[in-house]
Amino acid sequence: MEPSRCSVLVVDRSCTEHTYQPSQTSNSVNSRSSNPFLANSGDRCTCEANNSQDIDDLIKIFLNIFAEVITVPSGTKAINILKNRDVGSPPIIVLIDIDHTESVSRDLYARRESFLVMEGGVSLSEIHTKKDTLYGLELLRYVNLEISKGTLERVIPIVCSFNENSDFMLECLNKGAADYLLKPIRPEVAKTIFLHVHRTYTSPSRSSEYPRSIIRRFSNLEDRLDEIFTKDKWLTNTIIQYYTPSLSPLDIPNFPRLNSASEIERTNILKKKLTDWEFDSHKLSEDDLMRCVVIIFEHAMELDELRELSISTDALHRFLLAIRQAYHDSNPYHNFTHAVDVLQAIFFFLCEMRLLPSLFSAGYNRRGKSSNKQRCCPNDLLRDSDVFALLLASIGHDVGHPGVNNDFLIQSQTPLAQLYNDKSVLESFHVMTLFNLMQKYGFKIYESEPPCETKYSEFRKIVVNAILATDMQLHHKYVKDIKEQKSRFESVDFNPSQKLEEEKNIIIGALIKCADISNTARPYHIAKSWSNVLLQEFTCQGDLERKLGLPVGPVNDGRVSQPDSQIGFIDFCAMPLFKSVSELIPEIGFTLNYLELNRKTWSDKKETEGDNCSLLRHNSSSVNLDNRQNSPIAVPAARTIPYLRPLNLPDGPGSEAHSDDCGKSSNRDDILSTAEASDVPFRYGGRSKRRSIWSLFSKNTRKANTNNNSVDNNSDYNSSHHNQEANSSVLCCNVQ
Repeated sequence: MEPSRCSVLVVDRSCTEHTYQPSQTSNSVNSRSSNPFLANSGDRCTCEANNSQDIDDLIKIFLNIFAEVITVPSGTKAINILKNRDVGSPPIIVLIDIDHTESVSRDLYARRESFLVMEGGVSLSEIHTKKDTLYGLELLRYVNLEISKGTLERVIPIVCSFNENSDFMLECLNKGAADYLLKPIRPEVAKTIFLHVHRTYTSPSRSSEYPRSIIRRFSNLEDRLDEIFTKDKWLTNTIIQYYTPSLSPLDIPNFPRLNSASEIERTNILKKKLTDWEFDSHKLSEDDLMRCVVIIFEHAMELDELRELSISTDALHRFLLAIRQAYHDSNPYHNFTHAVDVLQAIFFFLCEMRLLPSLFSAGYNRRGKSSNKQRCCPNDLLRDSDVFALLLASIGHDVGHPGVNNDFLIQSQTPLAQLYNDKSVLESFHVMTLFNLMQKYGFKIYESEPPCETKYSEFRKIVVNAILATDMQLHHKYVKDIKEQKSRFESVDFNPSQKLEEEKNIIIGALIKCADISNTARPYHIAKSWSNVLLQEFTCQGDLERKLGLPVGPVNDGRVSQPDSQIGFIDFCAMPLFKSVSELIPEIGFTLNYLELNRKTWSDKKETEGDNCSLLRHNSSSVNLDNRQNSPIAVPAARTIPYLRPLNLPDGPGSEAHSDDCGKSSNRDDILSTAEASDVPFRYGGRSKRRSIWSLFSKNTRKANTNNNSVDNNSDYNSSHHNQEANSSVLCCNVQ
């Protein structure tokens, strides 16, 4: 490929939009911009020592080598030019400045719209803001994505910068740059740029030229691994930012303080609440909820083994603020209030087990080994670091929850469900999000050790296993494992050290599972308030399921009364769990009395009200999905369903579009509000769609489960049982 057949497209904020050709005289290449090319000062030639370069000088250099030079001030204009090129046009080199990137929201693929790839690619109108966000490395990422999809052909992206850092250079190459040029660009360097065209495109004859993917060559395995980790970090951040609320700047100075004179009295009141099983997080303000979390974590970090953790107070506060922001406040149930409720339950259990000191204890002796030397108890297996891991898992166990359960994500074929192969979808996402926040906000556990060392590895396993245990699909398995573990502890010759990790995971799973559904074992007035908001969230999901033509369960559809749902849940989920755990850990036994009293109260309520017992029917939903703008599943996802197309991952081949008519709906606002909607499934282009709702990541469709009597083990308040006498099923309210 001769350089005289190629063009150069220069993207720099200091340029004006113009096209230059060698036929032009030197006078016609006038100073259309007095600003130095990709520099902060200076107006002289390329090779001056002040590290500046005038745009006119660079144009003259390129015109002596290439057929055409085009200058544009923005990435959007560059993409317009590239996409409007004629088929079969000669190759074009895109020279991208990365020094003038302004501090704007430029990460297009970290926004929620990132997964919503329009037919024919991302619309340029979607990436316009007051400032052009498509610039620098973001433009490089976009160009490579379009190349991989085949929408841009014969395009070679090259970046240029004053940055001489070798790691940064490698990062740019790993993100798809064909080369990295140091400024100022000298004539001898410019003459070699065309070699990238020759390397990228093989052209034995003009008629047989064809585009090939850019082949990146790495000098060693380390470079290849660096590319993998770069892409992995981008994908992780993209998924998390898509499903969680946008994180605003963390205002540490305004963090609720506990040590000022004015706060001491309030802190003592909150401490009393935290040591009471009648703790009601619904009655606390947002700041008080945050204070409760800080009280618990700062108290736990006073444990002997945890004193070695290199976590500053500011780092702790910043991390906890990030967790609070990552919960969707618009969710009626799965919000930060629920997270604090679960955290307090775990804290209460640990204090009862004497694994944590009481907040008001004058002295504290951690429970030692069992006095019976022939036997051990579950308390003996947990260390201080396990206690801290359990507290961390509790506050983060539902972080980023979208307000719908696993079954909905699987049936609607969301990218998240397909990413985790329909197994513990939300729980796996919560784990990933929690550790991402830890890394992002500098909450480093055992900072002096590499991540692969023993202490951190064991700590991470505890947190991961604890959060995964909250998947209600595993509920009955855990109850069975807990009963079997109790039998082992009763054995005289039982030695837990032989399978310490396995035994510890069962204990920790038992504790967090009890805490996760502890609201049903609180005093009745508290349990009822939690049941109310949970049923509201189910009704919201039922509204969306109906609109999407998915099966709507009895609880989501309001066909099961509130007392029936609670009685069923207590009988078939809560009571078996709390009974088995109480036999293993006697300190938890006090919860059984609350469960029995609550069941009796619900039963009396059912008998008293009879047929007038309230049903949360679909058309009586008090929750309008339009008010839940922060929930990425309930509203934003539904709003854009007609436009969904397969997602193209970085540097991967483009997915083929589905041969359906999902994109033909003319009224995308048809499903903005699903409150009081009809039972008619949402229609795409005139025909009902019950499959392939989310085509992202998917080329196949799944048959939806239309058996309304099936047991839904995927939701925490959606378990069912058969009443053999009536031959009907009663769905329990369960929460995911």
